[in-house]
Amino acid sequence: MTDIEKRLLNLLNKNGKGFYTITWFTGEKQSYISESVQNVTGFTSTELSKELGGLNNIICEQDRLLVKKALSELFSSSFNSKEITFRIVTKENKIKNIHQIIFVERNSLGKVIVVETINTDFTIETGDSEAINQEYKKLLDLNNAKDKFISIVSHDLRAPFTSLLGFSEILISEKDLPEDEKQEYLGYINNAAQSQLQLVNHLLDWSRLQTGRLVVEPHRLNVKALVANAASLLTGTAIRKSVSIFQSIDEELFIHADERLITQVVCNLLSNAIKFTPTGKSITIRAEKFKTGYIEFVIKDEGVGISDADQSKIFKIDEKFSSNGTEGEKGSGLGLILVKDIIEKHNGEIWFYSRQEVGTEFHFTLPEAKNVVLIVEDDSGMLSLYKKIISKAFEDCEIIEANNGYEALRVILNKLPSLVITDHEMPLMSGVQLIEAIRKKEGKRAVPIIVISAKFNDVIRQKYTELGVNKLIPKPIEGKQLVDLIYQSVN
Repeated sequence: MTDIEKRLLNLLNKNGKGFYTITWFTGEKQSYISESVQNVTGFTSTELSKELGGLNNIICEQDRLLVKKALSELFSSSFNSKEITFRIVTKENKIKNIHQIIFVERNSLGKVIVVETINTDFTIETGDSEAINQEYKKLLDLNNAKDKFISIVSHDLRAPFTSLLGFSEILISEKDLPEDEKQEYLGYINNAAQSQLQLVNHLLDWSRLQTGRLVVEPHRLNVKALVANAASLLTGTAIRKSVSIFQSIDEELFIHADERLITQVVCNLLSNAIKFTPTGKSITIRAEKFKTGYIEFVIKDEGVGISDADQSKIFKIDEKFSSNGTEGEKGSGLGLILVKDIIEKHNGEIWFYSRQEVGTEFHFTLPEAKNVVLIVEDDSGMLSLYKKIISKAFEDCEIIEANNGYEALRVILNKLPSLVITDHEMPLMSGVQLIEAIRKKEGKRAVPIIVISAKFNDVIRQKYTELGVNKLIPKPIEGKQLVDLIYQSVN
């Protein structure tokens, strides 16, 4: 379900004057009816779907043929939406007029695989009706845009095969081609294959983002390290083109984001900057604090710029925008659309400024990471002391408490902290057992951990070292020592 559909469903549920249905025809037929159907029909979704056999069985008999015909026409056409009006008989045996908008999704063969309907009662109040009508329009506009987008992508998916098939047939049929011609044709084939792969990868990632199958998993990330890593992936491309890349980023900037997806964003924008920057020119990447709670990234080039006519097409899925780089480099036309979706999934924004023959600079924002410290301590007095020390030294820090290891693990399941401070000796689970469990759950990311104890010995110290913990504080603790270790751990 798209974000617009979710908002519309929430609106229907809230005002009680409409309901939503969806039916899947992939494999065994399955259906869903929103709970708000009871407000309109008097029947619960369970009664309607299981006992009465679906919405069709409460449609007035005189209108059933009309509804059946409308569905049949939609299924057999190339359209993806239709509006109809019919009457239903409610549980109280009253007649109600229902306005229904039908949306369908089709597979690559054009066969309908999903049917969604949005149904509203004609007696709806004026204010709510206006809100729903606005959502209808957004949904219809989005549906039309996606239809156009699919048409564009279908053309782009076919286009590279002209080169792939044409030059490969020459290589197969003409055995006596000179070596230089063979290499030239192989180069054409390789370029076409690379373009095709880029388009398919962008299309798959965009599709997974739209359908929710690509899950955003944000963590606390160091901005300078992330950008440096992304830039290193394109160093070879920049060197071959003699384009210089300069970075200006504070080491203490952190964002709350999905590392893989944001690396993809930076790589895409940087790749475009290299593509459209002439030999000998430069690109600058900088990042700094924006408005409260956000970090702003800027990728600025000295390239060819974007024409005024093309600037409005940049982020639209129903407008084809793709141009060759300064040395003929090709693009998929989907990269910036994917970038925008990824940034918006992080609650960020993206915009740009561009002048032809001067250059382009893309700006985007991402949430700034807030330090989350998990304190695991069964002694309430010590817990209060740690909280007081940390709160005084780190005003923007969020502190989460746990009285034992099991509570700590439940916390970590919901929110992976920036730092864990734990006592070694605790009831139910020792500090060593807790950290072993944390290391198993956190995957590739190693959360910094500080252990406090009055009974450290060589065996215990060695065990913690093996678990990647080298910050151990003996009791009684010194406030400055704890603050220094926290600062080292989260920066």
